[in-house]
Amino acid sequence: MKRIVAIVACVSFLLLLFASLSFAGNWVTKSYARVPPPKMTPYLKSLIKTGNVYDIGVVRSIDMPLWPGHPKLMVLNYKYHGETKDLEPATYENDLVITCNHAGTHQDAMNHIGERQADGSIKIYGGKTADQIKEWWGMNWMDGSQMIPCVLRAVVLDMCKYFNEDIVMREITAADVKGCMAKQGIAVKPDVPTAFLFRTGWIKPWLKGKPVDGEGGPNVEAQKYLESIGGVLTGADNVSYEWMPNITHPVHRHMIVYQGTQMLELCNLEGVAADGVYEGVYIALPTKFRGTSGSNVDPIIIN
Repeated sequence: MKRIVAIVACVSFLLLLFASLSFAGNWVTKSYARVPPPKMTPYLKSLIKTGNVYDIGVVRSIDMPLWPGHPKLMVLNYKYHGETKDLEPATYENDLVITCNHAGTHQDAMNHIGERQADGSIKIYGGKTADQIKEWWGMNWMDGSQMIPCVLRAVVLDMCKYFNEDIVMREITAADVKGCMAKQGIAVKPDVPTAFLFRTGWIKPWLKGKPVDGEGGPNVEAQKYLESIGGVLTGADNVSYEWMPNITHPVHRHMIVYQGTQMLELCNLEGVAADGVYEGVYIALPTKFRGTSGSNVDPIIIN
C-alpha cells in the first residue's frame, strides 16, 4: 500500500512539474511576428564588453511634441495626500495617466498600420482585414498584450557622423546603410536577430520642445536591406522612423502590413553616440495592454 501511495505521489509530482514547465513555456518560447522568443544567447553575452547600460527612452510629459492626431499625455491626481483617512497616520497619492501608445518612445504593434486595397478593404498583417480585428474594447489581433520582451543584438547606425550633419534630413538608402556599417566596423550577421537603430539627430530639438519639420530616415530599399541582414526590429530617434515627406508611409506599410518587422520610434541615441557605442544588446519590455496598437517602452542598450 505504501508503495502504491509513493508511486501515485511521484506521478502526481511529475504531472505538476510538467504542467508548470508547459505553463512557463507559454511565456518564454513564443515569438511576435519576426521578433524571436527572448533569449540571452552566448553570442549576445559576448557583445557585452563594459557592462554599461544606456537608457534610450525619453521622458513623457504634457508639453512634449506629438504627431498630429495623437492625444496629449495627462497626469491627474486621483487621490492626493490627506484627502483620505483610511491609512492614517499614513497618507498617499494615486494618479490617473491618460496617454497614447504612440507618444514618446514606443514600439508599434502589428495591427497599427493597414493598407487600403482596390476593393476598399483594409489589409492588416497576417492576412486579416480591419473589419475582422475590431472589438468594442480594442483590437483582437496582434495587440499590445501579445507583444513580447525584446532581447536582440543592437546596432546603432550613426547617420549624423556618417554624413557629418548635425541633423540628418535626407532619404537614407541601402548604400548609406552599408557605408555607415563599414565606417563603424559593424559586421553583417544575417543569422543574428538584430535591432537596427538610426541616429538622425532629430531628437535633439524635440527634447527642447521645438521639433523640426520633416525628418530623415530609411526608404523601402534600405529597409529591405536591413531585413535581409537580420533586422527584426528597426527604429530611429525621430517620430515616424522613415523619411518624410512620404506621408503615405511606404516603409511602415512594408514593415507592418507585409513583413512583420517591429518598429521603434522616438528613442534617444545621443548618449550611446557620444560614447561611440555602435553595438550591444537591445532590451525592451512592453506594457501588455489588451486591445492596443502598440506599447510605450523604455528600452536599454547594454554595451
